[in-house]
Amino acid sequence: MNKFKFYLSIVSALLVLSSCDDDIIDLTERDRLPTEIAVASIEGLRTSMIDVYVQARSLHENNEISLYRQCGTDIVQSGTHMVDVNSGGMLGMMEYGNGFDSTSGSLEDIFNGLYLSLDRCNVVIAYGGNFESSDAAQQEAINKIIGEAYALRAYVYLELAERWENAVITELAETVDDIKFTADLSSQSELLEQVVSDATNAIPLLKSRLENGDVGVPSKDMAYLLLAKAHMHLNNWAEAAAAADGVIAQGAQLQPLDGIFGLEGGKTGEENNEELIFSWIFNPANQNRPQRTVQMYVPLYDRVPGVARTLEQGGRPWSRMSPSPYYWTLFENGDGRLDAWHKTSWVVDEPSAIDTSLEGGDTLQEGDLLTVDSPYFLAWASTDREARYLEPTTTKYWEDATYGRLASEAQGFSNIILYRLAEAYIIGAEAHWRNNNEGRALLLINAIRERAFGDTSHNFTSLDQDTILEEHARELGHEGHRWAMLKRLGLLVERVRMHNPSATANIQDRHVRWPIPQNFVDQLGVEQNQGY
Repeated sequence: MNKFKFYLSIVSALLVLSSCDDDIIDLTERDRLPTEIAVASIEGLRTSMIDVYVQARSLHENNEISLYRQCGTDIVQSGTHMVDVNSGGMLGMMEYGNGFDSTSGSLEDIFNGLYLSLDRCNVVIAYGGNFESSDAAQQEAINKIIGEAYALRAYVYLELAERWENAVITELAETVDDIKFTADLSSQSELLEQVVSDATNAIPLLKSRLENGDVGVPSKDMAYLLLAKAHMHLNNWAEAAAAADGVIAQGAQLQPLDGIFGLEGGKTGEENNEELIFSWIFNPANQNRPQRTVQMYVPLYDRVPGVARTLEQGGRPWSRMSPSPYYWTLFENGDGRLDAWHKTSWVVDEPSAIDTSLEGGDTLQEGDLLTVDSPYFLAWASTDREARYLEPTTTKYWEDATYGRLASEAQGFSNIILYRLAEAYIIGAEAHWRNNNEGRALLLINAIRERAFGDTSHNFTSLDQDTILEEHARELGHEGHRWAMLKRLGLLVERVRMHNPSATANIQDRHVRWPIPQNFVDQLGVEQNQGY
């Protein structure tokens, strides 16, 4: 018979963040039973881990925050219709307006989601170690579940360390009497040390990404990458370099550019290609839980006479986000990433709708390409906003009809890529360079360059911080890693002021860390982050 100890999670009560104290859950001894039953078997542990995935994934189901990690950097700006988002959501996160403060409901949604994920991870880690396995296979299954919990807890603590700097490291109470309704904030360095500990604990318990064969499950590769990212924040260059090399040593290979973000073959095809280390999985069989990222970078191209709304052109336009002008200056001629991961022109595919009275309209034909500089388009656009309706954009989040999506739908079921192998190459290059091993750094970063250009003609021969920063933007742009890197380097405010026209006037020094939700501050008595 499996044996286990009884625990209650402190945060299961505290993290129902409501402005009304009456909404705090009243925990009594009767609350033992659901928790006890939930983890009374290996299947119970698995179910608890499913809760983690569901909770973390749900952030991408919310139109107000689905791409919050992409906001507010130097390579992105507000799209023409970001104004339709609430001021406490991605609009505030992009433009650093007054609506993004400690009372923001969207901020609270993100914060709550992270802590509820922590809650389930804590339960699995605490209970999983108390099972007596009946055989080696069962022990391997237990180890896998615990390893997943450690890896995902490391991910959550890293997000808290990067965004908030100060946060509560949650613990488990053994009885109801041990539950506390006050807490102390841990510093960023303490949070990062927790990431290091959790990632280190996860590594021996997990299989490699290739052994898993499943991009939706944490792997050694993911744990090593989290370890590398934490050590970069801690300025532990040798340890970060070793961890990045640990990712690469797991055996996965960089893939051709055109398949990395593709959907051919579905969930077991390109969405599971070996460059992808970890993705949040969305299942088209569950039509009630779509993700809300596929439309965010699509400009309002279908407003232009002669250009129809089709999935080939991008599907339903939403225009919440757009690459900044600076971003486009980073690409050299011959860089394959420009064509593979972006759309810079739109096809005239509805010739009957062409306005022949406009300049160039009388000669425009089906199949012709239009850009923001085309005379026909410039003649049509009557406002500064309309003049952006054909602006170039990234296609990393676009989704075709593979999972049944219609051109009218502002949602989809493609996976949300969280980490991929190329990031380990970029982190490894920086870490080795800072650790005075430029030879290894050049080898790693030039592997990325050679894939982009198809040969060695554009390889770097030396490195500096700006070179690494620019290659990071070209390779990983709009994937959610830029904000944390700029912050780590102390460049967030400076570069946003220089390159993000949506945020130039608003960003202040306090914005390098996010405000702690005020409900959390009030209920636990913790100190608010400086400046809020």
